[in-house]
Amino acid sequence: MSQPPGNSLETDQNARVSDPGDTLEEGIRQLIQRVRQELDYNDAKGQSAYRLGMHDGLRFTEDALVSLLRRHGYDVEPRSTPLDA
Repeated sequence: MSQPPGNSLETDQNARVSDPGDTLEEGIRQLIQRVRQELDYNDAKGQSAYRLGMHDGLRFTEDALVSLLRRHGYDVEPRSTPLDA
């Protein structure tokens, strides 16, 4: 992915980072998808110290959201990316 996945300030996103969905599960799944899009975009930009720091923060976010859904019985798995160590 060479283009940013979106801008929550843009009107076409209704000032949201991701679609909140009709249920908490849907909203969290949408947020996980957006984090994954950001990870893909970050991976495509290279491996500077800043990028690796961003990657770590995004991975922490994805892992926390996946863990939250799994603790409540939902079937969701974390995903590996090329920059994972």
